[in-house]
Amino acid sequence: MATQDTATSPAVAELATEQVNLPRTALLGIVGTASARRALVRLSKGKTQTVRVGDRIARSTVAAISDDQLVLSRGGSTQILTMPKG
Repeated sequence: MATQDTATSPAVAELATEQVNLPRTALLGIVGTASARRALVRLSKGKTQTVRVGDRIARSTVAAISDDQLVLSRGGSTQILTMPKG
């Protein structure tokens, strides 16, 4: 079976290579049911990790995961990561 080369339009190529500026630790997505949520997080060096409540990431503990937020707890302080807009 022969393959066909198709050129990528300039508009598609531009979107596919668009840089997204994210904070050092960023929430990329949330999956699962309310009782079994998981969050996909991008860490400071670009590595991604799937976490659930109780897991440790970036020297913090995952305290909660909602529909659009991840709550991290560290030494009595709380950090809330939200889904990127766009």
